[in-house]
Amino acid sequence: MTRQVSISDLMNIIGNAENFEVIDYQGDSVVIDEVKGIVKIRDEEARKELGELRRRAPRGKPTPRQLSITMDVVKKLVENRVKFKVIFGPKEVIIRFDLDHYVRLSDRDVRVVGFSSKNDGYLGLIADILERYGPLVFLRRVT
Repeated sequence: MTRQVSISDLMNIIGNAENFEVIDYQGDSVVIDEVKGIVKIRDEEARKELGELRRRAPRGKPTPRQLSITMDVVKKLVENRVKFKVIFGPKEVIIRFDLDHYVRLSDRDVRVVGFSSKNDGYLGLIADILERYGPLVFLRRVT
């Protein structure tokens, strides 16, 4: 469900570790939407098998330090009117620009996928903020 929020509302959403996608900007407002699920399982047998995995999935939230860095990154991206998604997991945050470009704040470093250097694309806007969290580890996307 799309809605317009202010930057302070967006910071509250991050503080609550709620996933969101920035889809547009209108004046000083940010238009966000819920992050859609990636896969829908129609086969009943497969759903039962995967249901077992889902129940055993680790639970939890990102750390306060991860949330703080995420807030700083989001402010910078919103200033530059970038479209992106933020997905929270147990002790991790993923900031995704598209399928091939994203950063993941893990519990010990920042994993970077789809960028060749810290000055490349959107990463150039936020690299200095991410380096305050931990070293940037560049990974190649598996194809």
